[in-house]
Amino acid sequence: MSGRTGNKLPNNLPQLQNLIKRDPQSYVEEFQQQYRHYQSNVQIFRLQPDKPNKELADLSMFLAQVAHCYLQQLSTFPQELRELLMSHHTVLQPDLRMTFCKSLILLRNKDLIDPCGLLELFFELLRCHDKLLRKTLYLHIVADIKNINAKHKNNKVNTTLQNFMYTMLRDSNPLAAKISLDVMVELYKRNIWNDAKTVNVIVTACFSKVTKIVVAGLKFFLGKDEDEKNDSDSESEATERTSDEGAIHCLFSVRDIA
Repeated sequence: MSGRTGNKLPNNLPQLQNLIKRDPQSYVEEFQQQYRHYQSNVQIFRLQPDKPNKELADLSMFLAQVAHCYLQQLSTFPQELRELLMSHHTVLQPDLRMTFCKSLILLRNKDLIDPCGLLELFFELLRCHDKLLRKTLYLHIVADIKNINAKHKNNKVNTTLQNFMYTMLRDSNPLAAKISLDVMVELYKRNIWNDAKTVNVIVTACFSKVTKIVVAGLKFFLGKDEDEKNDSDSESEATERTSDEGAIHCLFSVRDIA
């Protein structure tokens, strides 16, 4: 007991996290206390979801780190975190929103949350005007789909996600639509999604009303890589390249004359 007092447990979350991972059963009481703190903070958060809450951020990451040690006690935690993000992502403080996402990614890496529901949530979050968040989600989406298909093609998951991405390409938010296209192109290049359905979905990009998406679709079929990936993160369609607009205009003009 004196050792715990000296370590100032359970207030030192990183230290408690490491101790739990080594010996979960010896620190059940401390874990339960932190879980109660988390639940109290969630109630406060629901009342003011637009306010900063560092304690909730720290607790959510702590619980994600030790979730595999207390599967029964934290059985509802992944879904609750997902629902908090789904309901409040448009008003969340960027740091707290990022922490929630990183906590879910950690849970996914531990195979404690279903991939389809999480990836669909992350595609929804691509609408956020948060460049760092979009980059983080893009990298996770590509890596997770790669891992899902590492040993063999998971046709059930692939079909579900491809259907969802087809709707995303027609999304009213050009950022979300463009990054969804980038994901499909990257997966095709990595020989992960290289079937006819993927190509057919990318075809639809060539008929988008957004110039940037049309250009990306055409470059895919012309076999030309995009020179600047950062174009995906532009906050305004006003930054479209004049040369690309000219190319698209000429292409469709020729088609119309034909």
